[in-house]
Amino acid sequence: MSAVEDVRQVLQDFLAPELREIRARLDAMDKRFDTMDKRFDIVQGASDMRYQAIVQRLDAIENANGVRYQAIVQRLEQIQQSFAFDKRISDLEAEKTRSA
Repeated sequence: MSAVEDVRQVLQDFLAPELREIRARLDAMDKRFDTMDKRFDIVQGASDMRYQAIVQRLDAIENANGVRYQAIVQRLEQIQQSFAFDKRISDLEAEKTRSA
């Protein structure tokens, strides 16, 4: 045998099986990573759905509170107008200056 044939035989006898084993391990790891990616995608999708549901609920609460706030402000304005403190005070001051 020549040196080239000896090297070729060593490569075929030792390196080729090792490379096949490494390739098989890498393929198995790729499959595991694909499985993990799918699981993460499912979990992320579920988390996104929950997040969106929470955001929608918070928006609804905020809108409801905004409507309630506006109703309270309008009611307070009505009460203020019904009392008409400014006009009453002006009337009292005018009456006081007339009588003095």
